[in-house]
Amino acid sequence: MSTFTLEQMTTFAETFAKNFATNLVAEQSKQALKERNDAVAYKPTSIKPTKVQVKAVDLFKNIDKRSNENLVLTVNEWKIKPVGIPTIIDDYYFRAELLQDLTNFILTDVDYGFWMIGGHGTGKTSVAEQVAARFGVQCFSETCSERTEFLDLFGYNIPCAGGKMKFVHGGLYLAMQNGGICVLNEVDAMSPSELIKLNELLGGKPVYVPQTESWLIPHKDFRLIVTSNTNGTGDDPRYIGTGQLNAAFKDRFMKVYVDYLPSEIEEAYLKTILDKRFNKSNPHYNSLRAKQYEALIKMIVKVANALRKASVSMSGGMTPPSIRATKRWLELTLMGTSTNGLSGTRSAFLKAYAYDLSEHEQNAAIEVCIEHFGTDF
Repeated sequence: MSTFTLEQMTTFAETFAKNFATNLVAEQSKQALKERNDAVAYKPTSIKPTKVQVKAVDLFKNIDKRSNENLVLTVNEWKIKPVGIPTIIDDYYFRAELLQDLTNFILTDVDYGFWMIGGHGTGKTSVAEQVAARFGVQCFSETCSERTEFLDLFGYNIPCAGGKMKFVHGGLYLAMQNGGICVLNEVDAMSPSELIKLNELLGGKPVYVPQTESWLIPHKDFRLIVTSNTNGTGDDPRYIGTGQLNAAFKDRFMKVYVDYLPSEIEEAYLKTILDKRFNKSNPHYNSLRAKQYEALIKMIVKVANALRKASVSMSGGMTPPSIRATKRWLELTLMGTSTNGLSGTRSAFLKAYAYDLSEHEQNAAIEVCIEHFGTDF
C-alpha cells in the first residue's frame, strides 16, 4: 500500500488546482469569443465558394426567348461575397443568343478571349457584369484610352506615409491571380502596340509583372472580355479616338455583335421602371395616367430607334441614344422636370440625351421627336 507524504499531497493539490484554473480560463475565453462573434453575427468562413446547382430559368428570369426549362448551371454561392462580384440587377433583360455565348465562354475551358462589338450604350459591359453576378464570379472592368499602357492594366504604385510606395493591384492582375473576369472597355481606343502584349496571356503563359518583380500565372478560371464600338478596322467616323488594331490580337478572340434591345424588350424594360415609380401606392396614380405613360414608353422607344438609325447615315456621326438614355428620359418625365416653359417630355429628352449633341444634331433630333409626338412636343 502506497503512502504519500504531506509534501507530496500538497504538491499534487497545487498542480491540480493550477491545471484546473488554466483549463477553466481557456474555456471561459472560448465561450466569451463565441458570444462576441454571435453578437456581431460574424461567422468565420473559407474564402472558397460553395458550388450550387441552379436552374437557368431561375437564374435568368428576364430573357427575350424562352430558355430550356431543364437546363441546370453550376454557380458559386458565398457566405461572405468578395467585393469583385457585381450586384445583381433584378429587372435586367438578357438576349438569349448572347447569353448562351457568354455562358459557354465563362463555364468552359478556353484559350481565347470574348469580344463584344456594338454601338454606344447597347449594354456590352453590363451584360458581362450581370452574368458574372449571377454566377458568383468576380468581374473587374477597366476603361482603355490612347494613353493606357499594358502595364497599367496590372496596377499602379501610389505614395504612402514615410515616402514609401504601395502597389495597388489592377483588375487584370486580380482576375489572373484569383480567377474571374476582366472586362477591357473601349479596347479599340488603346494603342495596338500595347494591346498586342496581351496575346501571350490568353494562351495561359506566365506574364512578368515589373511592379511586383514576379511572374504571374493565369488562373484556370481567368477570362478576358473586351468591348468596343468598332471591329478594330478604324474606319468608323462616329467614334473619335478609335483606331485600327493588330490582326494577330484580333485573331485571339471570338467575336459577337451586340445590338440595341428589340423594341418590345426595351419597352418591357422601361415598363418595369414605370411600375416601380408609378403604381397604386403613388398618390397621383390613376389608371388613365398609367395608360398614358405606357403609350409614352412606346413613343420613347420609337424615337430612340429612329435616332439610332439616323446616326448611322449622318456624316457627322451623331451619338445614338443608349438604353441608359431612354431610361433617364422616362425617369425625368415621371419626376416632372421642366425648363423655360418647355413640355416635360421635351425637357426630359434634352436633359437625358440631346444636350450632348451639337446644335445641328440637336435640332435634327428634336425634329424627329416632333414627327412622332406632334407639334406640342
